[in-house]
Amino acid sequence: MNFKYFISKRYLFSKKDSKFVSFITYISILGISLGVATLIIAVSILNGFEKEIREKVSGLVSHIQISSFKTEGLSDYQNTINIVKENIPGVKSIAPFVQKEAVIRFKGTIEGIMLKGIDGNTDLSSGRTKIIAGSQNLNTIDSTFSRLIIGDKLATKLGIKIDDKVIVFGLKGIPSPVNQPKIKQFRISGIYESGLREYDDLLIYTDIATTQKLFNMDSLVTAVELSITDSEKINETTEEIRSILRYPHYTRSLYQLYRELFTWVALQQAPTPIILGLIIIVASFNIIGTLLMLVLEKTQSIGILKSIGCKNVDIMKIFIVDGMIIGVLGIIIGNIIGIGLSLLELHFKFFKLPEQYYMKNVPILLKPELIILISAITVVLIFFATIIPAYIASRFDPVKSIRFS
Repeated sequence: MNFKYFISKRYLFSKKDSKFVSFITYISILGISLGVATLIIAVSILNGFEKEIREKVSGLVSHIQISSFKTEGLSDYQNTINIVKENIPGVKSIAPFVQKEAVIRFKGTIEGIMLKGIDGNTDLSSGRTKIIAGSQNLNTIDSTFSRLIIGDKLATKLGIKIDDKVIVFGLKGIPSPVNQPKIKQFRISGIYESGLREYDDLLIYTDIATTQKLFNMDSLVTAVELSITDSEKINETTEEIRSILRYPHYTRSLYQLYRELFTWVALQQAPTPIILGLIIIVASFNIIGTLLMLVLEKTQSIGILKSIGCKNVDIMKIFIVDGMIIGVLGIIIGNIIGIGLSLLELHFKFFKLPEQYYMKNVPILLKPELIILISAITVVLIFFATIIPAYIASRFDPVKSIRFS
């Protein structure tokens, strides 16, 4: 065994020497462990929030929307769809939709809603949206009734169940004696859950033809929405579509459509690593205090080592190794705690969230590259923290050190 490593280990963990220094050593290891574990858990939760919100939102609006600068809607949308299919690789699905503000009435209760007419072949369950009751069948029943799929939160609020009949008022501007909203009867065919509770209370689905008639849109649609196979390329694909489709097309990604959600996540992400990183810095510099106490206790031992031929650089290496042992042990334990608790929460979902967080449980996304980065930065900080006490130890005079008591 390398003598510097052997002496370093004896200095830290010798049972015959000061128990107080050993206790402080364990406290330093614990400090590093808790700092690393806290940072891993916090970053994993923030990454989980971003991933969950992106997937939930894309389940409602897909990745990209192509609308029109003209207020009446998008015309000749089939040509737009063909151009995108021919020029943009990686398109998973693309379809038109109509989305307008409306009012729903059930047994005397009225609620404002957003009515979205979709193609009958659109699979609502392809994203994170789930049909939890009934079916996704949107085929028109007869000339009187059309089918409707409603969010579970709105269904609970209004007391609506499968096959119940509701009335929807199609709003177009401010209602007045000369601008009466059109009225349509619907039968509930399904209840969905997206996980975004605010939207489960607002957005309801029917077929696109019924929506066009309700709002007097003829063959116009609100927009065309598309999903791509690689969600990491949403911004890049949005720019490609913009360069191909000129005025009056207006192309936006889900990050632009739901800017407030992603801005909220970004605001949470920005300061958290800095704040938690300071915890690691403080824990790392605790090593300075630990090593300085070790230097004071081992002053005579340092003098003896120098008297038998140890050079200053050897003394420095001994105490640097001491600091690195503390740091590496802390990092290993911190990784075990951080990853372990994250995996337990991911599997068992111990912690519930209130509705304003758009999801029911604390989301977790472990990224190996971030865990490695956290560990590497901690190692670097610890290394620099060991230099000061190691340098002080190396400058001791052998004669004075041996006589020290």
